[in-house]
Amino acid sequence: MNLLDILSTGELYRIAGYSKKTNKENIHIPYFNLEVENFEKQTHTGYQGVFNWSNMQYISMSTSIKKILGYDKDVFLLRGINFALSIVHPTDLLLLRNIHIEIFNYYYNTPNEQRGKLRFSYNLRIRAADNSYVTILRQSNFLSFTDDGKPALEYINCTDITQYRFTSSINLAIHKLSPSGIYVLCHETEFSDSHHTLSKREMEVLELARKGYTSKEIAEKLYLCIETVKSHRKHIIAKTGSGNMTAAINKIDKL
Repeated sequence: MNLLDILSTGELYRIAGYSKKTNKENIHIPYFNLEVENFEKQTHTGYQGVFNWSNMQYISMSTSIKKILGYDKDVFLLRGINFALSIVHPTDLLLLRNIHIEIFNYYYNTPNEQRGKLRFSYNLRIRAADNSYVTILRQSNFLSFTDDGKPALEYINCTDITQYRFTSSINLAIHKLSPSGIYVLCHETEFSDSHHTLSKREMEVLELARKGYTSKEIAEKLYLCIETVKSHRKHIIAKTGSGNMTAAINKIDKL
């Protein structure tokens, strides 16, 4: 099983409030004028992008991303969100689903007219082209919205903070633009990576168990013998300090 199954494009689309039945071509997005000449400005410490949530595609990416991650911007424009997720650190990817759930819970609990004033920030480890990991501070805000209040265009600014990171937990901060023009912190959560000792196979077993598969079914899907799956389940329970698999799943889902 691929770790991307934990946070697929469809899952992100659903978390953002879009129905799988939505006809993306019929979604009206208010016009927003992107100043490409400013957006493409070179920087040695970060890169910028614009993401369209209605069709899950990047519509712009600064060329400075190559200085930070080593990838050409066209890789993101052509391969999209699936490629972006594929280079997220496996441990961070496991936490990313709950981070987005919290972001959009806050977003949808904010009045429509205030949503454009929100800024979302969190740190994330990204695998660079040379296979090293770069820690970025990802800050974003929504530029435009669909007629019924769903997020449309998101402006993303990423800064390389690798040299400043001392822990591997993910900190989500949500700020709101005040009438005086200052962003004020209004929500903060730390997402612990206490389960980072789980192996890749254990994380695969855990995710399938979370979806309701039995040990026998997991063994078939992962081409393992059932005793190996049972052993992985025992290790997951022990490493998370839980009494059973359900408790282990609930504990990780709350991170």
